[in-house]
Amino acid sequence: MNKPLQPQAAGRWLRQISREAGRQLAMLRDLTDGPAALAPFIEALEQVFVANDPRSLLLRDGATRSVIGIYCILVPEELIYAVGAIPLRLCGGCSSSCAAGEEHVPRDGCPLAKSSLGLTAQPGLAVYDLCDVVIVPTTCDAKRKFAEELSRFREVWMLEVPHLKDSEISQQAWLLQVMALKERLEQHMSREQGRRVRITAQTLDQAIQVQAAAQSQMRRLQALRSAETSPLWGRQAMVAANAFSFMEVEAWTRAMRTLNDELEQRQIAVCPARAPRIFIAGSPVIFPNLKLPTLIEELGAILVADESCVGERALYDPVGHPERNLRAQLIALAARTLMPCICPSFAPNEDRLVTLRRMIASHRVDGVVYHVLKGCVVYDFEVGRVEAVCKESGVAMVRIETDYSPEDVEQLRTRIEAFVEMLVQRKRR
Repeated sequence: MNKPLQPQAAGRWLRQISREAGRQLAMLRDLTDGPAALAPFIEALEQVFVANDPRSLLLRDGATRSVIGIYCILVPEELIYAVGAIPLRLCGGCSSSCAAGEEHVPRDGCPLAKSSLGLTAQPGLAVYDLCDVVIVPTTCDAKRKFAEELSRFREVWMLEVPHLKDSEISQQAWLLQVMALKERLEQHMSREQGRRVRITAQTLDQAIQVQAAAQSQMRRLQALRSAETSPLWGRQAMVAANAFSFMEVEAWTRAMRTLNDELEQRQIAVCPARAPRIFIAGSPVIFPNLKLPTLIEELGAILVADESCVGERALYDPVGHPERNLRAQLIALAARTLMPCICPSFAPNEDRLVTLRRMIASHRVDGVVYHVLKGCVVYDFEVGRVEAVCKESGVAMVRIETDYSPEDVEQLRTRIEAFVEMLVQRKRR
C-alpha cells in the first residue's frame, strides 16, 4: 500500500486540485449571457473541489448521516436514500490525482480509474474521505479490478452486473443483486445507528418520488436544450449535471427547477442559430475535465446534448409506478437501473443505437464528437456502430481519443477546429 503524502506534499496536491477545478469554474463564470440560476451548481463544485468543504452541501441540517460512495449509475440511489444515508457519485475527473492513481492502475489504464483511485488513496479531499463504504458495479474489466484495488483503502461492495440484460436469467440475477444490496444497506445502517434500521415500502416510495422529481427537471432541461437556439452553453449544462453528484437531491432539484424557469422566461440564445450543433457521445465527461466541451464551444459550435453517465443519461429514466409493496418496488427499481441502461458494457447493445438516433433527430444535431478515454475499450469498440448511425442520420462524426492531461489541448484544438469548420461549410450549402 502506498504511504499517504507528508503534510507539505498533501497540501500541494490539494492546491493542484483546487487550481484545476477553480480554473474551470472561473471560465464558466466568465461566459457572457450566463443564467443567474446556474450559480448554485458552480458554488457546489467550488465547495467540493476548491473550499474542500462538502459537509455544508450534504449535511445542511447539522445531522450526522452515513455517506455512501457510488461509482456507477447502475447503483439504485433510491435504496440509499430510503435507508437514511446519502449517496455520493465519486467517479474522478481530476488530472492532478492521476499520478497517485498510476501506482495502482496500469500505465495504459483508464484515466477515470486512475483519478478515482488517486483521490481515495491519498487522503485530503474531504468528499472522498467522508465515505467509509463504496459501491462499485462490475460494468467492465477496469471497474472490476478498480474495485479490488480500492478495497485496500475502503470497504467495497461490488454489484455483479449481467452483460446480457435482455435475458430473463440476467434480469433475475440483477434483481437478486438489488435485493442483496437492500439487506446490506440495512445491516450497515443498523450497525452505524445501534438500532434496527429497515427499508420499508413507505421510505422507498418516498425516495423514488424524490428522485423522480430530479429526473423530471433533467428531462425539462433536455427539452430546453433541443430548441432551435440554445439557451445554455453545453458546458454549463454539464456542470449542472455533474453537481448532482455532490448535492443533496432535493436541493439540486430546487436549483434545477429555478434554472429551467429562468431559461424559459428570459429566452436568450447563447450563440447564433447558425452555430453547428454538436452531440458528445462516448466516454463520460467528468468535472473538472471539461477540456473537450470547452474547446468545442470556444471554436464556434454549441453542445446540445450528450449521452454521458454523469450527464443527461444519469437522470433520464424514472422508476415505473409500482404497487406500494416492497417487492414490487424492488422489481421496478431493478428494471429501471438495468433495462434502459445503454452503457457499452452490455452486448448486444442495440438500445444505445436507438437512443442515439432519437437524440440526433430530436436535438437537430449537425455533428457527433465521439469521446474515447485512453484505455476505455468498451466505448472504443462501438465507434464503428455509432459511425454507421451517424452516416445513416446524415451527420458527421469525429473520434477523439484523449485522457485528463492538458498536454494535448493544442492538438485537439486543431482537430476540433477542422471538424467545426467542416460543419459550418455544410450548414451553408
